[in-house]
Amino acid sequence: MQVYLFRDQSGSNNLAYSIDITGRNIPRSEPCTEWRFMNVVSYESLFLDREEVIRHLERFGFYAFKR
Repeated sequence: MQVYLFRDQSGSNNLAYSIDITGRNIPRSEPCTEWRFMNVVSYESLFLDREEVIRHLERFGFYAFKR
C-alpha cells in the first residue's frame, strides 16, 4: 500500500502521512497550517515506529508528527 507524505508549508517541522492523496483528511494543527504533498512512500519505507504509524493510518487515515 502507498502512503503520501505531506509537509506543513507554514515553516514548521510538522509532517504527516496520509492514505488520501489530497491530504484533506489531515487536520490543521494551527490556523495557518497548509499541508503540501511531498512524496509517495510504501509501508516498508516508513520511519519512526512503523507499527504505531500503520495502526494510526488504518484507524484515522493519517499520522502527523514533527521532524
